Amino acid sequence: MRRSLLVSIFLSSCALNLENEIPLSLIADSSSFVILELNRAKQEGYIITKDKKKYLVYGLPYVAKEQSINLGEYNITIKPKFFGESRIEISDTNLVSPKLSDQERASAEYLKVKKIVSGKSSQFDNNFNFISPVDTIITSKFGKRRYINNNPRSPHMALDIRGAVGKEIVAPKTGKVLMAEQHFYGGKKIILDHGGGLFTAYSHLNEFEVEEGDIVTQGDIIGYVGMTGRVTGPHLHWEVYLNEERINPELLVDLEYAQD
Repeated sequence: MRRSLLVSIFLSSCALNLENEIPLSLIADSSSFVILELNRAKQEGYIITKDKKKYLVYGLPYVAKEQSINLGEYNITIKPKFFGESRIEISDTNLVSPKLSDQERASAEYLKVKKIVSGKSSQFDNNFNFISPVDTIITSKFGKRRYINNNPRSPHMALDIRGAVGKEIVAPKTGKVLMAEQHFYGGKKIILDHGGGLFTAYSHLNEFEVEEGDIVTQGDIIGYVGMTGRVTGPHLHWEVYLNEERINPELLVDLEYAQD
């Protein structure tokens, strides 16, 4: 069943109809984003333009309970959302409860990613248009509560997309490669910087087609689907960071689910 991109947050904020005035009080889902008039938001970030007018695209945090934030003249109420559950079994116990050296490695890799996505560079374009990095189906939704070997873990803050080993992964937007390296949990991992505090990340790759420092345009092949790191099978694990918040990639592309 095809999803509609006209989610409630877009409708309430007039995000898809920028000719209308955007209300100053908004209600939005956890890990979504809002589009605000830049001169009223009074906030730096990812900027888009329409009819010579500038708008701020702002990523919202994942919340377990209702939360309100103020951005300039805007008040945004963020509502928690139940995204479902995911239960997987992993036989390699070191990928579930790693030895100390691997814990230290994973922590260092986490901090490196966090530092990268806290940066802000010039944008390559002034739109918020994406294509899917792999044009297949979603196998695990964003935001699911995760249980690994029946033990609760942090939510799944990414979108898993089906792909056989070796299937091409393309850049969803023009950007610069800031990372292309092997990680403990993520396996072979790429991070693209699209500017303005917008980053996308790709994990569990089989091979890289790019290296750090490369500039890629939308649709360029950046790597190939694999099953490196902590996985139960081949797929692409796709993350999107906006102003340091991981937002739901399902809002950016139109893909079918593997099952309802």
